[in-house]
Amino acid sequence: MPSGKVHDSVNLLATACVDIIAYRAGVDPVHILIFSIGSLLATFYLSPDLDLEGTRPVKRWGRLGFIWKPYAYFVPHRGISHVPIIGIAGRLFYLFVIFLIFWIGVSTVLVATGLSPPDFGFGVVFKPEFWLPFTAGMLFADTLHIALDRLESGLKRRIRSRARGGTRRT
Repeated sequence: MPSGKVHDSVNLLATACVDIIAYRAGVDPVHILIFSIGSLLATFYLSPDLDLEGTRPVKRWGRLGFIWKPYAYFVPHRGISHVPIIGIAGRLFYLFVIFLIFWIGVSTVLVATGLSPPDFGFGVVFKPEFWLPFTAGMLFADTLHIALDRLESGLKRRIRSRARGGTRRT
């Protein structure tokens, strides 16, 4: 499996290349920026490697890294987290559930003390001009990560197979 640095570097370079191609093709720069934010978020904070404790993506969460421990416990490495579309959807759903639990707790405390929870205006997230390029960026980074893992695994298998085949007697 490629190192975290390799994944980060390849994803950054690939995202920059896609950004340049999209800009030259006349794509709205705001959509390119939103795509890039999605790609960078998926690369650095929502990597398929969140299913392993102590990885760079888990460490990037800092003190909040503990929220990924149950995920790492229930999701075997290179299991569902390394399936395109399903993996990132699962991590987003997991994060949503964690956020929802936190938000319900905070809202309950605020209401119990006579205060009302703030409205952050999350409605913008549901506008297609935001979520389409953002989701495309996340899927791009996630799929690239998975493809690199599979490419390296395939190359290692091929090398081992040839090494074994070269020592056989016929």
